Amino acid sequence: MDEQRIPATLENAIWLEVPTKRLRGEGARADNVWLRECLRRLTKVELSGEHKGDPWGAVVLAQWHIVQGGSVARLLIPPAGVHALRSPTTFTKIEATAAHQLSGHGRRLYAILADKKRLGRPYWTFSVEELRALLGVDDKKSYSRWNNFRQWVLEPALEAINDYGTVTVKMTPEKRGRSVHAVRFDWRWKDPHDAAETAAENERHSSTRRKKQNTDDAPPMLEDPKEAARLWWETLSEMERTSWADKVGREAEIGGVMRPRPERIIRELAFAKSGKGLPQEQGSEHLTSRGSKA
Repeated sequence: MDEQRIPATLENAIWLEVPTKRLRGEGARADNVWLRECLRRLTKVELSGEHKGDPWGAVVLAQWHIVQGGSVARLLIPPAGVHALRSPTTFTKIEATAAHQLSGHGRRLYAILADKKRLGRPYWTFSVEELRALLGVDDKKSYSRWNNFRQWVLEPALEAINDYGTVTVKMTPEKRGRSVHAVRFDWRWKDPHDAAETAAENERHSSTRRKKQNTDDAPPMLEDPKEAARLWWETLSEMERTSWADKVGREAEIGGVMRPRPERIIRELAFAKSGKGLPQEQGSEHLTSRGSKA
């Protein structure tokens, strides 16, 4: 459904044709015995609810056939089933465990990208209208302007994902004439070492990061020095961030190999060097860097 760009809201049921090999997955039996059992179970998965006070019911999968000598599955999915499978809130729930520390737009964007990652793609391009709808802000006039949408929805969501998550995501706006009409996301899911470091980092600082201000006019709570570094970094211009990255070094030697530093490490080292807080010994690495100044 993703590849065919089928919308979440349809009036009529749709037939999908999918290679059974793709549904079975790698290493599965080629006789489709287990696949047939899974399809039978899906016909028993019921959906129900109310629409404008009227009750309704449906199943996820209404009908299935395995044809062409067992190589293709034909699946009939009712409108309610399409909505359940395509709804971004569904995938938000599926990814809730991995992204449990994210909230709002960050969690929803994480779920959307994780869903696309399952297709085996290293990137995905959304139209701006589609992206607004998936993030649930298509009804907010303040986000109809691209700059507002980027500044207040996309950039904070990406910041949260890259800081907390198990994936590094890059966003590239695509223009048609002078207007941005689409957004491309490229991602790299972190290797086990990086993911473990991220998980440990989140565990150490989650309680501080989740604290609420007692009053709206109170100064920001900076009990966590790394949170203070993040807030300081956000006040800098792109030129200032580039300058600081050059000063502290963009690479570090790990295991005898020079590797790019994550932005989180760069901003913490820069914050320490700026003299505004985060003592130097609290920097997240004690590594020899290339391009750093004494």
